Amino acid sequence: MRRFILLTLLLSTPALALQIVELGWRQASELQSALQAQLLPDERLSALDNKLIIDASPEREARLAELARQLDVRPVSLRLEVSQSGSSVQSQSGVQLQGNISIGRILPGSAGNGVALSAQQDSRSQSGQSLQSLTLLDGRSGFIQTANSRPLPWLLLTPQGNIVRGSSWQEAVSGFYALPHLQGERVLIELAVSQQAFAGNQLKGSQLSTTVAGRLGEWIEVGSIGRDEQGRSSLLIGTGRQLLSGQQSVRIRVQALP
Repeated sequence: MRRFILLTLLLSTPALALQIVELGWRQASELQSALQAQLLPDERLSALDNKLIIDASPEREARLAELARQLDVRPVSLRLEVSQSGSSVQSQSGVQLQGNISIGRILPGSAGNGVALSAQQDSRSQSGQSLQSLTLLDGRSGFIQTANSRPLPWLLLTPQGNIVRGSSWQEAVSGFYALPHLQGERVLIELAVSQQAFAGNQLKGSQLSTTVAGRLGEWIEVGSIGRDEQGRSSLLIGTGRQLLSGQQSVRIRVQALP
């Protein structure tokens, strides 16, 4: 319905010509923004799917269509690499920092009405490193993930004091979503990273969502967590007090492919 109304309004304009440029690579909204400064007061540009609709005089529409075709080039191919590494030791069931990054134990199962979830409190450690890569075009988003499943035990304590044991399948998922934007020799990246792994009978993980910028070909530090001498857990994007020691870090590198 929106497309029909837009085309009807444009076709109903009697004074000016109308030209539709079908794009092969760039998004119509992207070229609409890029050409907006070139428009005269009585001219309009509209984006519809992969088409750029030019509403102008015949001479001006030819000029704007030529500019649009010049800008409609294949984006640069990029290779993104995300490295996640670190170790941690903690004595509680989870840590939540700044609302967008968390590290700790993820307890399986949930408590129902009149039933409480119980788990042993102890200190456990985790260490590891992963490297994932993805090839995509500049200005295009991509997502990659790996998953591993296994049964994890759970324990329920009823109001009557009875203990119920069982197990349920849990999935450890690691991966990242990225949207890169080239700016000359620099790149701006919208990034969301998730890392989970099994440690004994526990599922541990970390999550990070942020926007970073850096030079092509160089490793960019996205986020890290470590414990300082005052016992505070320090982040690149915030701080908080938790019973956590060790460090975990996430880095990303973007390279232009020939």
